Amino acid sequence: MIEKEKIEEIKRQTDIVGLVSQYIQLKKVGKNYRALCPFHLEKTPSFYVNSEKGIFYCFGCKKGGNAINFLMEYEKMDFPTAVKLLAKNLGIEIETTKGLKYKEIYEANEIACQFYALCLSKNIGKRGRNYLAKRNIDIEKLQDFQLGYAPLSGGLVTYARQNGVSKQALFTAGLISQSTSSRSLEAFRDRLIFPILNLSGRIIGFGGRSIDDQNRPKYLNSPETPIFKKGDILYGLYQAKKAIRTKNEAILVEGYFDLLSLFQQGIDNLCAPLGTSLTEKQAMLISRFAKKVNILFDGDLSGMKAALRAIGLLINVQVDVFVTSLPEDTDPDRFINESGADVLKEAIKSATDFFHFYKKMSKPETVEQEVVLIKDLIQIIGNIHDPIRFDRYLKYASHVFDIPVETIKKAMRRTDVTDKPVARAKTTAEEWLIAMILNLREHFAQIKSILVPEDFSEPGVRRLYKQLLMGEDIDIDDALASADQNLRQKVYSIIMRGESVSKEALLESIKRHKSSIEETRIRTKISEARTKGDDAALTKYQKEHKALKQKMLHIKKDSVALDREL
Repeated sequence: MIEKEKIEEIKRQTDIVGLVSQYIQLKKVGKNYRALCPFHLEKTPSFYVNSEKGIFYCFGCKKGGNAINFLMEYEKMDFPTAVKLLAKNLGIEIETTKGLKYKEIYEANEIACQFYALCLSKNIGKRGRNYLAKRNIDIEKLQDFQLGYAPLSGGLVTYARQNGVSKQALFTAGLISQSTSSRSLEAFRDRLIFPILNLSGRIIGFGGRSIDDQNRPKYLNSPETPIFKKGDILYGLYQAKKAIRTKNEAILVEGYFDLLSLFQQGIDNLCAPLGTSLTEKQAMLISRFAKKVNILFDGDLSGMKAALRAIGLLINVQVDVFVTSLPEDTDPDRFINESGADVLKEAIKSATDFFHFYKKMSKPETVEQEVVLIKDLIQIIGNIHDPIRFDRYLKYASHVFDIPVETIKKAMRRTDVTDKPVARAKTTAEEWLIAMILNLREHFAQIKSILVPEDFSEPGVRRLYKQLLMGEDIDIDDALASADQNLRQKVYSIIMRGESVSKEALLESIKRHKSSIEETRIRTKISEARTKGDDAALTKYQKEHKALKQKMLHIKKDSVALDREL
């Protein structure tokens, strides 16, 4: 286990605003910082970061947490890896355990990668090396990609067993077909192997290209596992993310060899979908690293259609989209090998915006064909979430096609591009109160002298208060870790809204709440005494009620109202 004290130290020392700013652009708004959420598509910013509390929260998708949670969610890291990275940034040395979630799958993939790389370097991998040479791939220049070869004869199961990895782990990782039979069928045979890495550099799956074209399918990916969803990741993004961020531009290619051929010749801001059409999640992933995407797909009809499909997704995640057109019946791999890197680089620099690419692809020869083209483009523009970007593209379309803006708007049947107001969830008095207690933790010594857990009628709030009593130094996210999702979201929402509540106002509100609870208890006792005909008890509780009423009169009138909607 990583020592709890070390984790707390890392969270205290990490500047969450500085961390998040490495990934998205934040803007100061009052005490908080705001941005478009990196975890879901949205029109206007609803993602907030609070430097003082060290937390983030999105009012749209309800994701929230501390610096560690942000790294885990954004970089798809496990907890130990995220802690280790933050510790490294701070110069803090830590020890980690082997208690990693999905540890066996990661280990199976690491061992498989070692095996495939070893096979490629030995005599058994001669077929693989010859194929790579035929494709002009220089393994030495691509060491970060850890290329390998899966022999026709297999051998992974034996190698894994020798290195302490079980058949069950290989099966869970999708590397063999079954874990019980003595003749387990290996997923990859006689194929070049392309390890697929997540954003923290861990191997989560593999792609395999058959050496013999008779071996179908030509390309084969690992099956989906708990750590690998092919629609969520992009090949090469881990190796290219620094270059993409530096250039603020990503070049999107279709396949493994396209990417490797360009990468080894100095074009390094590349990524590729895993043999499928670009997905919404992949588009969003690209947008985290760059605000410009250059689509460099095959020059044939299928490549152009794939580019057209990708444009809409990329526009929707608010990136500028350009397309580099290649000659018909060629692809980036073939083009760079035949024409050279300099010629391809010039073509990339000369990429056209998606408007002109659409126009060139459609080649309208009649008015009707041009109308169809314009309607296609209008549909894409109509899906743009950001009002400013929408307005910019609207005016650009008006200029390119010489059509008044109002005419285009009418065609869209869209006059209002603003967000609908987000419905606010009703928050109870006790939920608000516990949020304020968490928000003003420096006064907890006085608060706990007034309130006891039984002063909260709602079970979730009572449990949370008990947890605070057990450890006063616990931070907001740790305190909310065991809370139900609804309470967690409400508390984050209240804290992030940054209501200005003084210590005095909070204490008076607590006293009012305490008195209200006590009054309810006494009223119940009065009712019971009347029912039983117990005059002595009735007199006693009526006196207590009168005294409480007098006490409540002295609670300041300006204490914070607890009945509210947030």
